[in-house]
Amino acid sequence: MNFESTNLPFLEEDIRNNFDKNVGEKLLKETAERYSELLQEADKATKNFQGSEALRRHYEKTLLPTVAYYDALRANGFGQEEALGYVREETKKRALLNAESNRKLARMPFSYAMYRAGVKKHMQKNFPAEGFGVEWVRNDKSEIHFNMTRCMYRDETQKLGCPELCAVFCESDIIAFGGLAPKILFERAGTLGEGAPLCDFHFKKGTRHG
Repeated sequence: MNFESTNLPFLEEDIRNNFDKNVGEKLLKETAERYSELLQEADKATKNFQGSEALRRHYEKTLLPTVAYYDALRANGFGQEEALGYVREETKKRALLNAESNRKLARMPFSYAMYRAGVKKHMQKNFPAEGFGVEWVRNDKSEIHFNMTRCMYRDETQKLGCPELCAVFCESDIIAFGGLAPKILFERAGTLGEGAPLCDFHFKKGTRHG
């Protein structure tokens, strides 16, 4: 199985590098098998997505390969925290790529104004109502603030029997949006995956002109 078409294209190489040959090959084989199994079940699961390509991408390219790797680790005797640690390394790598994209925006003139102008359209396109509940609080010259009251990552990790994995996805936001600093500062108090009643997203205009 080749993971290059997913949002974890480096997973195979990392598994080979992180473990001795026998363990690595076994983990890689079982991760690929679990991913294929999850994909076969995806058509049934994604009926609730009402044909949304954005949600299918979240599901098939990010959530399922991550779950597959985690399940393979757990099936091979790795404890929950150790398995989460290995998975976190992979999601962090992806988040760092997103952070670099955000740094490109942050280097542009009037980056806060540009971000503000496009954020609602971006959320509607990539985080549609079929899988996410988004409530807007502010979108002004000082702060962009919305709350996420429902999240497909929390819902689906619960259905797949690994709700503890959701917090790893939540942590990725801190890394990815950190790339917007110092022009745009990302803050949050908690997430659904960490047990909070909602995920709060605050993007504040930074100290530099942007």
